[in-house]
Parts: sequence; C-alpha cells; structure tokens
Amino acid sequence: MNKLQLSAPLAAFAMRRPVTVCMIFLSLLLLGLVSSRLLPLEKFPGIDIPQIMVQVPYPGATPAEVERLITRPLEEALATMSGIQELNSFSNAEGANVNLMFQWKDNISARSMEARERIETVRHLLPEDVERVFIFQFNTDDMPVLQLRISSRQDLSLAYDLINRQLKQPLERLEGVSRVALYGVDQREIVIRLQPERLVAANLTASQVGQILNRANFTMSAGHLETDAERVLVKPAGEFRNLDDIRQLPITPFITVGDIAEVNYELPRRLAGRHFNQTYAIGIDIFKESSANLVDVARLATAVIEQAQTSSSFQGIDLMVMDNTAESVTTSLRDLLLAGGIGAVLSVIVLFLFIRDWRTTLIIVLSVPIAICLTLGIMYLLGYSLNILSMMGLMLAVGMLIDNAVVVSESIKHEQHDEQLAGRTPDRTTVLNGSARVSLAIIAGTLTTAIVFLPNLFGQQEEITIFLEHVAIAICISLLASLLVAQTLIPLLISKLKPAKLPQANQHSRIKDFYLRSLRWSHRHPKSTTFIILAMLISTAFPFHNIGSDQTQTAYNNRLFINYNIIGQYTLDEVEQEVSRLEAYLYANQDEFEIEHVYSYFTPGYANSVLLLKEDRQLSVAEIQRRVRDGMPPLARSKPVFGFQGGPRDGVQITLQGRSTTELEQVAEDLIPILGRIQGLTDVQTDTGNAQAELRIQIDREQAQRFNLNTQEVAEQIAVALRGRNLRSFRHHPTGDVRIRMTYPELVALSLAELENLVIARDQEALITLRQVADIQQVPQLGTVRRFNRQTAIRISANLDNMTIAEARTAIQEVMQQVSLPDGYRWTLDGGFRTQQQQNSIMIVNMLLAVALVYMVMAALFESLLLPSAVIGSLLLAITGVFWGLWLTGTGIELMALIGMLILMGIVVNNGIVLVDAINQQIDDGQSLEDAIIEAASRRVRPILMTVATTILGMLPLALGNTQIGGDGPPYTPMAITIIAGLLFSTLTSLYFVPHSYSRLLAWRAYWANVWHTSGAFTWRRERKCQHS
Repeated sequence: MNKLQLSAPLAAFAMRRPVTVCMIFLSLLLLGLVSSRLLPLEKFPGIDIPQIMVQVPYPGATPAEVERLITRPLEEALATMSGIQELNSFSNAEGANVNLMFQWKDNISARSMEARERIETVRHLLPEDVERVFIFQFNTDDMPVLQLRISSRQDLSLAYDLINRQLKQPLERLEGVSRVALYGVDQREIVIRLQPERLVAANLTASQVGQILNRANFTMSAGHLETDAERVLVKPAGEFRNLDDIRQLPITPFITVGDIAEVNYELPRRLAGRHFNQTYAIGIDIFKESSANLVDVARLATAVIEQAQTSSSFQGIDLMVMDNTAESVTTSLRDLLLAGGIGAVLSVIVLFLFIRDWRTTLIIVLSVPIAICLTLGIMYLLGYSLNILSMMGLMLAVGMLIDNAVVVSESIKHEQHDEQLAGRTPDRTTVLNGSARVSLAIIAGTLTTAIVFLPNLFGQQEEITIFLEHVAIAICISLLASLLVAQTLIPLLISKLKPAKLPQANQHSRIKDFYLRSLRWSHRHPKSTTFIILAMLISTAFPFHNIGSDQTQTAYNNRLFINYNIIGQYTLDEVEQEVSRLEAYLYANQDEFEIEHVYSYFTPGYANSVLLLKEDRQLSVAEIQRRVRDGMPPLARSKPVFGFQGGPRDGVQITLQGRSTTELEQVAEDLIPILGRIQGLTDVQTDTGNAQAELRIQIDREQAQRFNLNTQEVAEQIAVALRGRNLRSFRHHPTGDVRIRMTYPELVALSLAELENLVIARDQEALITLRQVADIQQVPQLGTVRRFNRQTAIRISANLDNMTIAEARTAIQEVMQQVSLPDGYRWTLDGGFRTQQQQNSIMIVNMLLAVALVYMVMAALFESLLLPSAVIGSLLLAITGVFWGLWLTGTGIELMALIGMLILMGIVVNNGIVLVDAINQQIDDGQSLEDAIIEAASRRVRPILMTVATTILGMLPLALGNTQIGGDGPPYTPMAITIIAGLLFSTLTSLYFVPHSYSRLLAWRAYWANVWHTSGAFTWRRERKCQHS
C-alpha cells in the first residue's frame, strides 16, 4: 500500500485534502475565465519578421541612375553587417529599396539601429537632393485591422478635407487605434511656380530662391529669458501665415517672390489611381496598438464607418470594408468552436457507450473545461495572445484532453472490480492502487506528446517553427493540465462514487474475445505475423508514389490577382482605360465567375486587379481562373496574366543572375517561350517591369562655360522643372502641415519641346535655352533593376495549372539542362520551390529529432534500451496509414499534413506505452510472457479504443468540414485526415504489432546473450522471468 501511495503522491494528497484540492481547481477555473477576457485576441501572434527594408525615395530619376547613385553605395555599406542571409534590392523611377533578411533569432531592433549607423557612413555619397532614408522593420501586428474602400460616381479629388475631418480623425481617436493611413486622395499643397524668363531676367537661380524661402520659413528655440519673476522660453519665429506672406517675400531689394513666380494652392499631380467596383476609389487602412483587442478595435471602427455612411456629407459616396481581419478571426473561432463542439458531443456519446455510467462519463468529461481554463490562465501569465495558431493548438488538444482521465478511471475501475471478485470492499487504497498502476504510463505518454515540439521550440528557428511555437505551447500546456487533473481530481471524484460493477462479460465480449484470440494466434505464429506486418509496411510504396506534393495556396485562397504587364509608355488616363476594359469584361460575366468585388490599382507603368470571390461559390478557384483566362479579351496596351495567389514566396520562380542587365534581359526573353511550352505552366513573365524611355541630357561643358554656367547649375534647373523641390512645410493651415513645393510651369514637365526651350540663362539681352547647351536623346531603359546578393538578377515567374510544385521542379530542370547560358550567368529555382524545400527539410529534421526524444523518454520509463523499439515501430505503421489515408481522400502532402504527422508522432506512441507498461507489470507479478501479454491486452484494450475513438471523433468535423486557419488561410482538412488515418491504422495494427515486437525483442536479446555468453548479471530481469516462455 505504501509503495503504491508513494508512486501516486498527487492522488494521495488529493484524497487527504479534498476541500483544498477542490478550492485549488476552482481558483484555476476562475483564473481561466478571467484570462479569457483579458487575453488579447489577434489574427497572428506578435512576431518580429527578420527583415529590414531601407527605402530611399528619389522620384524622377531613371532606374539605372538610382542603382548607380543610391542602391550600390547602400549595398556596400550594409553588406558589412554580420548575419545577413539575403541582401536584395530593386531600383526604379521612384527610388531605391534594399531588403536585408536575417536569422529569426536575431534582435531586429538592434539590427535596425546598426543598419542606420552603416547608412550614415555613406550618407555623404548619396545625391544631395535625397531628403530622407527610411528604415522599416516588420511585425505581424503591423497588418491593418480594417481596409476600407471609398468609391463614388462623383469626383473625389477634392474630398480630402471631408474624409480627413469626418472619417480619418474620428478613427484615429478611437481607443486601441495606433494609426490610420489615407491614400488615393491628396491634400492640396502650396505650389510656387517659377517663371523661367523672369527668373533669368532677375539674374537668379532656382537654388537661390529655394534657400531664401527656407530661411524665411522657420521656427526655433533660442533659450530662456530669466527675470526676477519668471523664466520665459524665447522662440523666434518667421513662419509663413498665408499665401501673401510668400508672394511678398523679398528676394532682392526690388524683387519679391510674386514678381518671379505664381503662388497658389494646387492638387498634387495624380501618380496612381484605384477602382473599386468600376468606380474611382480611395483607401483607408486602420492599424491597432499591439496590446489592443482586435475584435474591439474592429467593432469601434465599424461603428464610426457606419455613422459616417449615414451622414449627409457622404451622400452618393459608398464606404465598403474590403478586409476585416477581426471578421476572419471570429469566423475561424466560430468554425473551430462548432467543429470542437460537434467533436466533443460525439466523443461524449462514444465514451458513454463504452462506460455505460453517466457519473463516470461526467467526471472524465469534466477534465476538458478545467484543462482549457488552466491553459488560458497560464497563457495569459506567460504573455501569449489568443490567435489563430493558439486556437489551432487548443482545437487539436481537445480530443486528447480526456485520454489521461480515461486511462486512470479505467485502471481504478479494474482495481475495484478485482477487489470485488476477491470478496473485499473497494476503499481508498483501491483508488490509489488503480491510479498508481498507470501513473508512470500517462506521465510518459503526456511527455512524448509534448516532447515532439521541443525541436521546433529550441531547434533551428525558421518561419514554420516560429509559428508552430504558438501551436505547441497551447497543446503542451493543455496536456500537462489534463495530466494534473487525471492525477488529482479524477481519483478524488471517483473515490466519492459508490463502486459500480464493470460491464457484464457479454457486453463488448465478441470484439474483445476476437481480439484476444487473434492476439494469441499472432504470438504463437511469429513468422506469419512478421510477414503480415512487413507486407503492410511495403504497401506504403504505392500511395507514396501516387500522392502529389503541393504547397501552393490556390486551393483555398478567396482571391485572384491579375497583373496587366503594360506594354509601352502611356499616361495614367490611358492605363486607366485599359483597366476599365478588363473590369467591364469581368463584371459582364460576374455571375459566371462568381465575383463579389473587383479592386484595381494602376500607375502609368503598372496595373493590377484583385478579384474578391463569393464566399458561397460553387466553382474552385482554379476553375474560375481558367474561365477568366479563356474568355479574356485582347488588350492593346497590356498583356494580363494571373499573379501569385500567396505572394512572392509561392508560385514558380526562376532567378537568373549575371553581370549585365541587358544580357540578362535577353536571356530571359529567350527562356520565356521555352518555359511557356511546358504543360502546366501558365502566365510566364519577368519582373523587370515595363520598359521605359529614358531622356538622356548630355550637357556640353564648353557651351555652358560660354554662358557662365556649370553642369551642376543646369542639372539643378532641370530637376526643379521636372521633379520640383520640396521646401519647409506651411504650418498654419486648419488641417495641419501643408507641403510647399517649388517648380516650373507644368507644361515643361509634360512636353519635350517645352523642356528643350526651357530658359536657363541670359546672354546680354538674349535668352539661353536648354537645347543650346545640351544634347537631348531618348534611349530605352528597364523599368526596374533588381539585384540579389549584390549581383544583377532577373526573375522569371509563372503560375501552375493542374501541376504540383514537385512536377514543375522536374519539368523545369529537364528543360533548363538543355539551355546553354553565357559564361558567368546562372539560374536557380526560387519562390515556392525554395519555400517547400526549406519547410520540408526543417519538418523532416524536427520529426527525426522528435523520434529520438520519444525514444529517450521511453527508455527512461522502461529502463531498457531495447523495448522502446517495440513502440517506436508503431510509428512506421502510422506513416503507412497516413499515406493510404491521403491517397484515398485525394489529399496532397502539404505543410498542414506535415504538421499533422508531427502531432501524430506524439499521439501514436501513447497506446504502445500503456500496453508495454501493462505487460511489464504483469511480468513483474510473476506471469509468463504469453499470459502477461494477453492479460495486459485484456486490461488496456478498452481505454486504448476509448481514447483513440474520442481523438478521432474530435478531429472528424475538421476532416469533413471546410474550416480554414484564420477564416481565409490553409484548411485544417489535410492535418485532420493525417491524424485520423495514422491514428486509426496504427491503433488497429499496434494492438498486435507492439506485443509481437515485445516478445520478438526479448527472444532476440536472449539469443544474442547466449551466443556471446553474456553474464547473468547483464540479463534483464524480465528476460530471466520469461526464459521458459
């Protein structure tokens, strides 16, 4: 008795102090209930992305110029930082972007400060008119809570003040809102349009005028005036207070700004446009604070939007929420709760059918809400949030939370039954004995389930492991909580019940008798049993070679992306006409394509459309994509293709690297038709952007010197004429700061002839134009210059049509082996290829490490290096079941299936541990090997079947339903199918395999001990007991 009480100290404590234990669990329940309201509800946990983006705006320059003047100096400085995994950049007419990727374990905030220091060392090498260098770092909390689109048939170009005053500012005042971004409509700016003739006549330059304007518009702190009575801050100010202050500012004693320039409020020139449902649109993105509740912020923001919509000021203006992150999270939570509820009900029903006692069933089921409440409380104390990943972990754990309680209750019931058969009355000691018999087994089973996540928590840190951490935390905490409940509360509550008789022998006897007879046969026919097991394992080859391996996102994405690929140079209005034509085609077939909304974004050289599909659509995303492509009308100015469904890391990408951008472009153009002939590859294109025409102005130094000009003065005047120059802001406008921009008349920037006739100097009474001192030529130029790891590169991308990533890899490699590239040029597979390879390799390594850890736990449990192999072998049978299950259901091996395999590894061994531990106990009681196996199987088959049935039924709604992560992410189906198929097949086979392997391993050990004349001191005790059998 004492020995058994010592082996179950928690159960003994619970029975000695029942009120104390009840109060402890009541406190834990209250902690969980309170924590459920305090836990931040988010879509993703707050995770720092190991990426830094350096952005340098430099509009009006050519991509080649940006690359030479900005990108390369920045790359040279940033490349000296340690730990950089990738250094990529792209340069275009808007400026330079340099992206640095680090390891996930790096401190990105410290890296960002280091990058800023490196940039400061080369700041003097950048062009003087580079105003600011932006450094961005990213976190999953940076995603907008709501994306609002404002559209109307009326002109919205002057709606900035209305939207800012009645929508943007009220949203910014909401509790929990950190930032509101408004785009698509601009605030009016103050434009100072210099008149070149007057400027030259006054013998002034644009640079001189700009300096005078900046010196006159300032505010500063000059210290304090200290008197006997007070200390007063002195703040000299010379700020402009209205437009007349600017016009009347003296430039020379006899000339004011108004004499040489026109000063007015103007709308900035529109550089981009947006459509929503075929009308011009404005966008608003709402971001929340990191500690704010996602659902609360979305609810408050939605109320403000609805109130604005009812305002008379917004009559004729439609406010449409295009993206609501809170809605997707609540949808996912609702789906999970529904699936979990259905699974829980089914599990309870099956549990009752096995136990036939509603009191015991209720006690076992009670462990689920207690464990979940305890998990929520611990997650809150540890600083975790409730997000789609932690909810996924809780959902997966629900089916396993009653496993320990079932095993303990069944063991106690068996002890009570044995006492009744012996003519004794079951008492407190009986309950302790029953709990103690399985104590070590359930501890080991819980540890093996939780330990499979250790490689993800402490191993190589990558994107997949970082996100799996939150799934693992929820599963591990909940399982440990269920173990605590099974060790304390379950024995306590069962001890308060009047012992009930076990089901009569005729109940479930047919199945049990058949199992025991077949088990005895397998023990007496080891060769036949081995042959059957090997045949099952070999059969895995068939489904393995017939299952696709695909991790693209087209199957579950609710959107389609169309990139227009603008051909040639066009104005914004001309590109908008092109977009409108395609939108008209889409809306003419809206019902056939099952489109809810279409959102488009366009610039003079780029355009894309996002097709938001109906939630209750009948067609698959791939089928809609084919229908849209097949009927798409030809467009004169563009060649529309479908973009990647899951962003730049998905789809097919081939990276070409070499020395010359021109040569790379030619190689890419030659490869596109070759790759386009591969069956299953569609929308093959490059990422060089739309080719642009560069206006190259070569200044004649000798000619410029004749008119007392230098090349820099001429270049500055051209820059002011085309790009303008930003001055210090005007700070006395009712809506806030207003930008002041100095430039030339608009016609200069819109006409080559006007630019050539730009007056830049005066020679006595004659005016000198640009054409007199410069040669102006038009040359072609790439729209974007990309560099990967400081080497010029071009990417070729494509979509997949009825083709998996693995099939695409093989087909592309076969084609590329026949292509001869110039010396010094190479190609690599990128995008979805690299993503899949990284994820697969990490998951495989972590699964192998998990197997090793599970083996160590069992070796410690059994005090044997050999017997854990009997249980580990059941993992092979589980994998067999997984492949057959995936093949029969037509499911591919994707990331969610791999996650399912990882979770399955921890579940499958539980049954084997319980069975082997029971066999060991029977042998220790003096039974022969065969009798020990039969008796252990007889005692443990019921709890094994019960725990497996409840786990499978808990997963069944996920396998049969269409629940997705976050409401719009990957479906749970592959993971659920993997767990169900592997667990079902391994359970049915392990009930024979584990006892068979147990006996074979003992026989194998005895044989080699005899061969090598091993001393009896080294012979395992159970082996000696079973020599006769």
